[in-house]
Amino acid sequence: MQNLLYGLACFICFITLTTNEAKASDKMEEMPAFYRVESDTAKSRQAVRELSRTINSLNATSNNETMRKYAQVLHAFSDSVLFRGDRELQEVRKDMSDPDIVEQIIKLNNALISEDDAEWEEASDSGVFDELDNIMLEFSSDENYVGPEDIYDVLNLFKTEGADAITSPNDAFDSPVEYTSEWSNFEMRTQTMYMQDQAEVTFGEQKLNAGDIQMNFVTHIVKAQGIPDSTGKIVQKPIFKDGQSTFNANQMIYNYETGKGLIKGIVTEESDGIITSQVVKKTAGPEMYMSDNVYTTCRLEHPHFGFRTKKLKVVPEKNIVSGPFLVELNESPLPLGFFFGLFPATSDNTSGFIMPSYGESTDRGFFLRDGGVFLALTDYFNLTVLGTAYTLGGWGVNVSSQYRKRYSFSGNTRFSYVNNLFQENDGSVSSRTDYQIQWSHSQESKKSSRFSANVNIANSDYNRNNSQDANDYLQSSMNSSVSYSNSFAIGNVNLSTTAQTRYQQNVQTGEATLAPEASLNMARARPFKSLFKKSNPISEIGITYNMSARGEMTNKPGVGSLPFDVIGAEESTGDGTGEDGKYPDLLSNFGDYTDSFRWGVTHDIPMSTQMKVLKYFTLSPSFNYKEYWHPVSYDYTYIESENAVQVDTTQGLTRYNEYSTAVGFNTNMFMFYNMKGGSIIRHTIQPSVSMSFRPDFGDPNYDYYQWVQTSSTDSKGRQVFRSEGGLVGKPSTGRSNNLSFSVNNILELKSGRKDEDGKAKKTMLLNNFNISSGYDFERDSLNWSDINAGFRTTLLKKVDVSVNSRWDPYQYIVTDTKYDETLGKEVVTSQYKSQYTLASTGNGLAALSNMTIAVGTRLSPKGAKEKKEKKLDAMEPRNEMERQMLEEMRRNPDLYMDFDVPWSLSVNYSLNYSKTGYAEPTVTQTLTFSGDVSLTPKWKFAFRSGYDFKEGSFSYTSFDITRDLHCWQLTANWIPFGPRQSYNITIAVKAAMLQDLKWEKRNSWIDRNDRFQ
Repeated sequence: MQNLLYGLACFICFITLTTNEAKASDKMEEMPAFYRVESDTAKSRQAVRELSRTINSLNATSNNETMRKYAQVLHAFSDSVLFRGDRELQEVRKDMSDPDIVEQIIKLNNALISEDDAEWEEASDSGVFDELDNIMLEFSSDENYVGPEDIYDVLNLFKTEGADAITSPNDAFDSPVEYTSEWSNFEMRTQTMYMQDQAEVTFGEQKLNAGDIQMNFVTHIVKAQGIPDSTGKIVQKPIFKDGQSTFNANQMIYNYETGKGLIKGIVTEESDGIITSQVVKKTAGPEMYMSDNVYTTCRLEHPHFGFRTKKLKVVPEKNIVSGPFLVELNESPLPLGFFFGLFPATSDNTSGFIMPSYGESTDRGFFLRDGGVFLALTDYFNLTVLGTAYTLGGWGVNVSSQYRKRYSFSGNTRFSYVNNLFQENDGSVSSRTDYQIQWSHSQESKKSSRFSANVNIANSDYNRNNSQDANDYLQSSMNSSVSYSNSFAIGNVNLSTTAQTRYQQNVQTGEATLAPEASLNMARARPFKSLFKKSNPISEIGITYNMSARGEMTNKPGVGSLPFDVIGAEESTGDGTGEDGKYPDLLSNFGDYTDSFRWGVTHDIPMSTQMKVLKYFTLSPSFNYKEYWHPVSYDYTYIESENAVQVDTTQGLTRYNEYSTAVGFNTNMFMFYNMKGGSIIRHTIQPSVSMSFRPDFGDPNYDYYQWVQTSSTDSKGRQVFRSEGGLVGKPSTGRSNNLSFSVNNILELKSGRKDEDGKAKKTMLLNNFNISSGYDFERDSLNWSDINAGFRTTLLKKVDVSVNSRWDPYQYIVTDTKYDETLGKEVVTSQYKSQYTLASTGNGLAALSNMTIAVGTRLSPKGAKEKKEKKLDAMEPRNEMERQMLEEMRRNPDLYMDFDVPWSLSVNYSLNYSKTGYAEPTVTQTLTFSGDVSLTPKWKFAFRSGYDFKEGSFSYTSFDITRDLHCWQLTANWIPFGPRQSYNITIAVKAAMLQDLKWEKRNSWIDRNDRFQ
């Protein structure tokens, strides 16, 4: 039988990426482009956007009309936002999101930048221009359409002969000046066009709007200013757009041939900053020189704060350099400033210094904490190095990095090493070394293989000694994993493999486990399906194969050891913990635990089919075969003189197998209850019965177990597994012929009233109510299994209720009691389960042995959750930092405050009751609650707490207050009691580029010597 199953398994394994329709025109203005991760079509639009930018960059000196039009249409597609009715445009967007097309566009973009001729030939021959022609047809106007052959000829000429070969003559005919206004007059003598009221002049990518424009075609000078309205107020002031830059001014003079100009009363935006300047001199290049300026991130006409300086130089998308400046508050100067200023004005990552925080710790001295440098090494990778120093001599270093390759993968790493020196209460100095390793990696590509990592490893005292996050205080464990998976097919059989390493550690006890794993899984295959035209029990036979290889290493002694005294075994002098009551760090002492490494392999081959019986019933026979592979086997001999067992070890792979068979029988029944008003309650009943059989693999004929006496008091001996203490389990002992049965109930209400859509409203009254038990015919006693019962429902659509219970049907016999002074009564100290059922002794059907009740709710105004999610979806990042923040907010929306939501409240209660026979019951209760309320549209108050029923006091509690100060924000956090008692008040500028402009007052537990309490 075993060989037959092996042959069958081998046979199966081996044969078997929203505005109106976007149209590009010569007047199309460049808009900032942003990347959105969550949309499938975003990848194709981002690829097209990058291609548009590349073509524009290559065309900067050539000014080729074909390339300009082509780039404009691509840009229109990439920045398009469609309504539901734009079906044809949506279809184009969907078609372009095909991963193969996206890859072709990326290769074309890379080929245009590359100097490799072979790369250009490969990309241009891939058919990518035909695919991009779909965009040309739908997103271009008739005069802007560029065919695939035309753009290929121009780009090929550019790649083979250079930019001069495609340069267009720069004359009035090829680069026309377009203008329009409500009133105009042309003076032939001076060749000057006078325009008033809604005047507009466009020249290439530059556009000027104003109430009064004078344009001289001889000198190429344009003059612009506003016009007075009926009240004398100046309106229609000049708005000048140059590429992505926009300038609002009072007056301006501009030479559209040289690109030079003089602008008065300008307001312009650079990155997150807004510059108001009295006079600006614009050079032929991108640089601008300004005088009498105010720089701010506040978007009000009269800003709350700013930096006033006489001289300013702006280099768009690079930086802003100022001379001596003073800080203004509500347009009033303060005695604060500096000799010069340098402000970043780029949406890209830029290297720079990070200012440290300073303060005093009662047991480590004065400190400078988390100061260092940020290095934007490449477009894909950055590095942050931070250092901390204490006057008592302690120090620490923190190295972190973020990396991302678009469409492929992203992640971040962090390594922290701290050498702490603490001054104890008696004046002595103690030293503690802490470390933490963090790594997060995720794959964005949709390939068959996937690699991911989520690593958080630290020594058990790291959070207590170094973390300033109160949430780390509540963390009792750390879990890490690194995994690789791949799926593939052999013929019609789908297979998948996974390799994973897990690291689990208990922060409180120091116990840690390192566990590598590997698996091979075969999806359900139906080998006989092709032999039949219609479905039948044979064609529905399905076979699955699962192989799992596991290893494990731990720093807790005794794991996997034999459960009796062994001759020659090392005697343990303790539980393996140190003076602090914790186990030694596993990674730091890795070599000390290599001998405790265990491994094993399991193979699981389930087979099943199903058939309809009597039309309404489903019969499901199944057979399961399983193997356990262990690296060692033991032979046991009891030595009476030693009162211990002699163990002879055989090194080598040892195989054990087991099998079982079962048949299930289930159906669905429906009952309907008519209510007043036409409402109907539907009652779904799902009964299920199954019968399973398993031989006794403890039988001596299998030789999987050995009867052995283990001590002088164990005269009868016990069955011991030949590979006892192994990692992957063992075959079951005892013959089993088990009948299992269960009944599940579902109640649903269908209202007689219909909603606005004409559909009847449905309400789930009872999600499920399940009762299950079983009976083993092979046992000589205790045949009945425990009765499990539970239900789950939602009350008033807000309160989730879940109840699960276990009931014991047998009578317990008390053998010993003692008087408990705390309870003031006799309590049971010893008892055993008898063979008599409670029903037979007249004590009811069963006794409650365990019950868990969970009640939870989250309340907020109607539509608040959807409104918050919609708000997050509508937000678009302007730089990498904002992109990362937005991704975190979308993953955990409940962790961020939304001032538009007036209030929210979350309450969760759980109760666990446990009682064995006549023993005293154990009851544990937990209550946690959190919420927030908007006191005003600008004030937000949040809280988080719980109640400890055992101690009769509140558990961890914190309060947060947030005040929106327009361009500033005030935050305050207070933990009023407990070992993490602290407060923190911060007033900071909202703009990310001025994140170090803040005032902070804190009193943290990390800087007090009572943190160990």
